[in-house]
Amino acid sequence: MNPTLIRLIRQRYWGHLLSFFAGLVVGVAFGPWLRTAVTLVVIAGVLLALYLIWVYFDKLKKQ
Repeated sequence: MNPTLIRLIRQRYWGHLLSFFAGLVVGVAFGPWLRTAVTLVVIAGVLLALYLIWVYFDKLKKQ
């Protein structure tokens, strides 16, 4: 490859490559824990949405 092209890639995309590999390392190291945390957050979000919908329709019914 052209040395100037390698230098250009390193200058422009170094932060992207570094964050990608850091995310890869964190994902491999903490995979099961992160999966559990994300699952709990999604379940909590769904329950909150159902509660808000229930409250909204309850207020509509009382009008």
